[in-house]
Amino acid sequence: MDDLLKVPEIVTNIASYLSTVDYLSFQQVNKRVYAIINGKNDSKYWSLKLTRMGLQQVHSNEEEEITLLDENDDQNSLRIFELYKSFTAQNSKKIFVKFYRCYNSYARKLYNNNLANFFPTSYSNDPLKQTKILNFIKKYNFSNKNDIETFTRIETNFNILREIFINSVLKESELNYQSNNLAAVARFMKILLISNEESNAIEFFKSKADLPPSLTVLPSNDELFWAEQPREEDSGGSTVIFNSKNLDTFLNQLRDFLNEKIKLADILFKDEFPVILQFIESFIQDILLDILNNILLSYSEFLKENGKDSKANYECVPELYFTFIKKFDTELNDSVNAGANFRKVVRDLLNLYLEPFVVNYMNQTTRVFESFINSQLANYDTQVQDKQREQNAKIYNTLKDQTDASSASNNELPNDLSIITETSKTVPEADSKPSTIHQSVHSTDISNDKLDFLSSFTKIFKFSNNENQRLKQQLQLAYNLNLISNNLQNIKSLISLDLCYKILQETSEKTDQIYKFHTIESLLPLIKLRCQEIFKILITQLNKNHVRPAFEKAILLLQKYNPNEIEQIEIKFNSLSPANTQVEPLVQFTELINIGDIILQMISIFYKNELIPKKIIDKNKDFLNDVIQLKKNFETSIDDFVAEGLNIGINKLMDEISFVFKTLQLPDDYNPPPPSRNSPIRDIKPTKCAIRVVELLSNHCFLLTGATDKGTIDVYQQEIGERFFNEIVKHLKKCFISTEGAIWLICDLNYFYDFIANKLKQKNVVPYFVGLKSIGQLYIISGKDSKELGKLISDLGKFNGIFTQEEIYEFVQRRSDWVRVRKDVEKVIFSDPLLAIMVGCLSYYVYERKMGRPQGHHLHELIKKRWDDRK
Repeated sequence: MDDLLKVPEIVTNIASYLSTVDYLSFQQVNKRVYAIINGKNDSKYWSLKLTRMGLQQVHSNEEEEITLLDENDDQNSLRIFELYKSFTAQNSKKIFVKFYRCYNSYARKLYNNNLANFFPTSYSNDPLKQTKILNFIKKYNFSNKNDIETFTRIETNFNILREIFINSVLKESELNYQSNNLAAVARFMKILLISNEESNAIEFFKSKADLPPSLTVLPSNDELFWAEQPREEDSGGSTVIFNSKNLDTFLNQLRDFLNEKIKLADILFKDEFPVILQFIESFIQDILLDILNNILLSYSEFLKENGKDSKANYECVPELYFTFIKKFDTELNDSVNAGANFRKVVRDLLNLYLEPFVVNYMNQTTRVFESFINSQLANYDTQVQDKQREQNAKIYNTLKDQTDASSASNNELPNDLSIITETSKTVPEADSKPSTIHQSVHSTDISNDKLDFLSSFTKIFKFSNNENQRLKQQLQLAYNLNLISNNLQNIKSLISLDLCYKILQETSEKTDQIYKFHTIESLLPLIKLRCQEIFKILITQLNKNHVRPAFEKAILLLQKYNPNEIEQIEIKFNSLSPANTQVEPLVQFTELINIGDIILQMISIFYKNELIPKKIIDKNKDFLNDVIQLKKNFETSIDDFVAEGLNIGINKLMDEISFVFKTLQLPDDYNPPPPSRNSPIRDIKPTKCAIRVVELLSNHCFLLTGATDKGTIDVYQQEIGERFFNEIVKHLKKCFISTEGAIWLICDLNYFYDFIANKLKQKNVVPYFVGLKSIGQLYIISGKDSKELGKLISDLGKFNGIFTQEEIYEFVQRRSDWVRVRKDVEKVIFSDPLLAIMVGCLSYYVYERKMGRPQGHHLHELIKKRWDDRK
C-alpha cells in the first residue's frame, strides 16, 4: 500500500474521487502524499468543485474583487452565489470554503435524511427564502459529484424535500385563492417560478380559468340570424346576416371571461412569466373554433329551413371574423403579463386559426361570383328572346287586325299564328342552358328574317286569286318587313348598360369583401390573386357572353341591311308600317358604341380606383400580368368591332347616298331643256338631291360625338368625307351637264364644300372639295369659247393637284355639247405632246374596256410607253 502512495498519478487519481472531508484527511496521510496533492493538484481539486457549481474560472489578471462576508451573517446563504461568480486557481480553495460554510450543514442533514427543522428559524416563515436556499443547495451538491455515493444520497433526499415543499406551496396557493387573497397567491406563484416549476404554475392558473359550459351555448337560430337580411352602408353594402345585438350579447360573455383571466394573470404573474398568451391560444383553439363551427352549422340549417342553399353558410365568415377580431382583440384589456405586443400577438393567433375559414370563403366567393355573372347574362338573353317573341306576336296581331278591318267582308282569314310560329321557330327555348349564349342563334334569326321577307316579297308577284290566300301572303310580307325594321331599331338593346352596371357593382362588392382580409399578412398574396380572378371573370364573361355576341349580331344586322331594297318596296297597310320608314342602322350602331364605351370607362374607373390603389395590381411591376393583358385584349376587341361596324355603316351610308343620286338627281337638273315662254323661272339654289345628300351626311357624321374618343371621331369623319368625294366623282362622270345647267352643278358643289369646310371641319378632306369646286368651271364655259376650255384643261394648277389630267378629260367629256366642241378642245390639248399622248391613251383605254378586251398594261404604263416611243 505504501508503495502505491508513492506513485503521483495514483495519489492524484484517488484524491479526485474523495469528498471534501476525506480529501482533507487524505492530505495528512504522510508528507509524501501531502507533497503530491499540494500545489497545482490541490488548486485543480477545488477549482473542479467550483466549476461544477456553475462558477467560472478566470486568469489571475481577470480576478474580480472579492467582497468579504460576515462569517456570522445567516443571510450569506442567499447572497453568496450572487457575490461569487468567478474564481482563479489561486483563490479557489478560499472561495470554496465560503460555500462550504454556507451549505454543508444543509447537505449533511440531507445526507442523514434529517429533514425536521431543516431551515434556520429566520427562514422558517419565509417560503421565498426557503425556495432560494433549496435552489442553491441543489447547485452546491454538484460539487459532490466526484463522490457519487454522497451526491446520489443527498440528491435523492433533496428531491423528497423539494416535492414536499412544492406541494405545500400549491396547497397554500389554493387556500389563499379560495379566500380571495390574490396577493399571497402571487407570492406563491413567484416561488413556483423560482423553483423552476412553471408547469405547476400554469396548471394552477388553468384550473382557475375553466370556462363555464353555459357560456358556450349558442342562441337559437331565430335569435341569432335575420330572416330578412338587410344591407348596411357601413359594411360597403354587404348583406348583414346576424342579429348583432344577440350575437354581441353572446360573445360579450366570452370577452368578459377573457378579460377576467387577463387581470388574474397580471396579478399572479405580473410580467415575470407569460401565461396569458398560451391561455388565449388554447381558448381560441378549443373554444372559439368550436363556436365558429357550430355557428356555421346552425346557419346552414337556418338557410335550409328558409328554402335557401345551405352551402351558402360561408357567407357569414366575414361578419364572424371581424366580430371575433373586435371582441377578442380590440376590446380585450391591456395585459401586463403579455407585454407591449399583446394585441398584435393575439391578432396573429386569431388570424392563424381563422385562416382556413377565410381561405374557403374567398374560394367560394370567386366560384359563386362566376355563377352569378353567368346566370345574370343568361337571364338577360332569355328576357331579350322572350321580349322579341312578344314583339313579333304584337306586330303580327296588329297587322292581322288591320288586315281584318280592310277585309271585313271576308270571314275566312286564318286565326292561327302559323306565320309567327314559322318565323320564330329558330328562337331558343327559355329552358336552354343559361350559361352559354350562342351566337349562331342570333345569326340564324337575322338570316331567317331576311330570307322570310325576301321569300314573301317574291310571292307578292304571284298572289293567288283566292282572297284568303292573297291576304295571308300580304300579311306575311308586311310581318317580315316589320321584323327587319324592328331588329335594326333594337340594335342598341343588345347590350344592357343597367346589367353591366349591376355586374360591375357586384364585382366591386366582392372585391371589397375579399380585400377586407388584407390585414392577414400571410394571406395577402392569395387575396390579391382572388381579387384578380374576380376581375378576370368580369371581363371574360362580359366579353364572351354579352359584349362580343352583341357586336357580332349588330354587325351582322348591318351587313344584311339593304336600304335600297326596302325603300323601293311601297307596301302600306294604312298605319301598319313603322312610324319611321327610314331605318338608320348606323345611328343604332353608334348608340351601341356609346354603351360599349361607357362599359369600358366603368371598367377602367374600377381598375384605377379599386385595383391600383389597393395594390392588387402593380401596373409598374405587373405589366405582363394576365389581368392587364386581358383588359387590353377586351378593349382591343371592342375597338375592332367598332372599326368593322363603322366601316360597314359607312358603306351603307354611301349606298344610300348612291341611291339618292340615282333616284333624286333628275336628268334635267344639270341639263335643263331649252327655256320657253311657259316654263317657270328656276331658282338658283342647290338641287333637292344635293340637299337630301347633305341631310344624310349631317345626320350621320356627328353620331359618334360624345360616344367615343376624338381620334376615332376624326378618322370616322375623314373616311366619310373621302368616300363622299369619290361618290360625287363617280356621279358626275355619269351625268350630262350643259352650260345652262352648270350653274346648278356649281351650286351643288358649293353646297357640298360648305358642309365639309364649315360643319365637318376636317382639314385633310377640305382640299378635295376645293378641287371639286373647280370642276364646275369645265361646264360653265360656253361652247363658243372651246379654246379657253382647252386651255383650262391643260392648266393642272387650276384643280389644286387633286385630279389627274386623265380625270379632267373624263369630266369634260360629260358636257352635253362635247361632240361639237371636242375638235377645237383637242386642238389645244394636242399642242402639248405629253397631254396629247395622255388623252389618246385614255380614249384607247376606255374604248378597250368598253369592248371587254383584257388590258395588257395599266394606263400609266401605256402613257409612259407611248412617250418613250415618241422620244
